[in-house]
Amino acid sequence: MLPLPSMPRPARARGVTLIELMIGMVIGLLVVLVISQTALLFENRKRAITSGSDAQVSGALALMTMQRELQDSGYGLADGGAIGCPVRAHHSSMAAGALLRFTLAPAVITDGAAGAPDRIAIVLSKPTNAAVPLRVISDHTRDASAFSVNTGSGLGLSQGDLMLAVPATVPDPQALASSETSWCSVFNLSATPATDSTTLVHASDANGPWNPDAASTVLFPGTTSTSVAYGTGSVLLNLGTLTRRTYCISGLGDDCDSGGSPLVPLNLRQISFSSSTAKESVEDLYPQVVQLQAVYGIDSSGNDRIVDQWTATAPTTAAGWRQVIAVRIAVATRSVQDERRPDLNSTQVVTSELPVWHPDGSTAESLRVDLTVGSQWQNYRYRVYEMVVPLRNMLWQAAS
Repeated sequence: MLPLPSMPRPARARGVTLIELMIGMVIGLLVVLVISQTALLFENRKRAITSGSDAQVSGALALMTMQRELQDSGYGLADGGAIGCPVRAHHSSMAAGALLRFTLAPAVITDGAAGAPDRIAIVLSKPTNAAVPLRVISDHTRDASAFSVNTGSGLGLSQGDLMLAVPATVPDPQALASSETSWCSVFNLSATPATDSTTLVHASDANGPWNPDAASTVLFPGTTSTSVAYGTGSVLLNLGTLTRRTYCISGLGDDCDSGGSPLVPLNLRQISFSSSTAKESVEDLYPQVVQLQAVYGIDSSGNDRIVDQWTATAPTTAAGWRQVIAVRIAVATRSVQDERRPDLNSTQVVTSELPVWHPDGSTAESLRVDLTVGSQWQNYRYRVYEMVVPLRNMLWQAAS
């Protein structure tokens, strides 16, 4: 009898050993680590690019905004020879004796101390009706309620129009101190002059919120009620919708602050003389702006309309203000992203030197950007934008 064939022995089943499992886990963790590091690097780079792009947009918009305002500055003010006159104004909503004081100039730069950001105050006017400067034909006393002008010269003027009284000899804008004896005054027409009228009335009533109230404040020059405030030959200008806008950098703890934005925005402070109040409005414009610098372009010869000198020092005379024909401005922006890598090298920085601008067009001058972040300023990236803005209305005045 033949023997039965033997059955094949089944192969022994084998699983994953502990060593193999640990090796697989290590490989998987390494892959996850590499992917995480790559994703983190990508995200940091994306944030750096995005914050840099945002800073560039803020800088470009800030420069464009101030350029537009500077080009319009002085409109309605260049005629009549009032440029450089110290101005006083009192609104009925203000406390008794309180006065607004400023220099009637297209742009007034307040130089920041020790490299701090500058301020630029821009004044512009947009008359609603065409009106030429009017000549005062008889002396106007301090407490008088009307100006005397030639018959029919008030054509085009209306009740409520904002006017400026300019002395025959424009005083120099020294310090706008209370001891000054002559200045320019803001007032309203309280009635529309008739066609054959020889007076322009400025009574202190509801139609004249900017008119002087002798009982509470002295807006017009003079020590007594019968003092001559504006003599024969003085000039009256129609200011239209006069606006004074001040651009500054907030977040530095001064009176430009509007709450202290951590991004240090360009700040706009504005007074509209056509509003029902003299209160200054405040608005944050563009974030990431950390510096604002400006200088005057002076035509020292006074007749060729070519800038001969760039200076941050404001003129002290009316004649000096008439020589200001341009403004050079620089805006510096900072990225939001702190790009320091302390895990690699705690001393690594992305900006080794302070950014610079060129106040005279050629000489580099450092810009302070450490005012809010101190010694950490080197961990951020910066971009500087510069521009020269001709004051068109001053140039056109000279050409006329």
